[in-house]
Amino acid sequence: MPKDNRKDIQNERIDYSYIGLMSSKTRVGIIGAGRAGFIKAKHFALNGCYVEIIAKEFSKEVIDISSECNLILINEEFTIDFLKDKHIIIIAVDDNDLKKQIREYCESNYKIYIDSSNFKDGMGVVPVERQSKNIMVALNTKIGNPKGAVLISKKIKNIIDEYDEFIEFTSKLRNNSKELLEYKKDIVEVIGTEEFEMLYKENNHEEFLRRRFPDEIVDYIMK
Repeated sequence: MPKDNRKDIQNERIDYSYIGLMSSKTRVGIIGAGRAGFIKAKHFALNGCYVEIIAKEFSKEVIDISSECNLILINEEFTIDFLKDKHIIIIAVDDNDLKKQIREYCESNYKIYIDSSNFKDGMGVVPVERQSKNIMVALNTKIGNPKGAVLISKKIKNIIDEYDEFIEFTSKLRNNSKELLEYKKDIVEVIGTEEFEMLYKENNHEEFLRRRFPDEIVDYIMK
């Protein structure tokens, strides 16, 4: 038995709220260009975000990846001005005084900030992401287990690969039905069912749609 009954903070479950940001509209600022800074820079920059890293020195892997994506290296001493035009701030340094200064600014100015050395000192985490051509999934554990999240993500990747073609097809139907005010709701309801998925796998989906909707409507949404 433990000597006291203090709550085990390390095992505390944390609730998260996820949002999918449009990469091309998202500006990310990273303070620190070591291994932690590299991992976060790679994640955001390869996803299409605009990323700036400020540091006095840059690791070789950071320099190498900067030539492959939208990653800007700023070889200067950090100042608060660096944070002002960013949506997301990544703290990837060990200096506790500097980290405190950055956190206080972010909290006062409603910036989303992530602490790479201790995620509970930040506002959130960067989840494991897996994607196919048409599906993207973000995954995290509530109790702080990155390796566990990676393990599960491999299984999820197999599932989204299996559904990718079906999602592409039904997305086309949904988007083409937007102007069909009389039929849109029914079309969206029908194509989002397990029954329709099975019909698609059996190549009986078009026949099913033509039994439910006029031919001209089916022709239009399948064009």
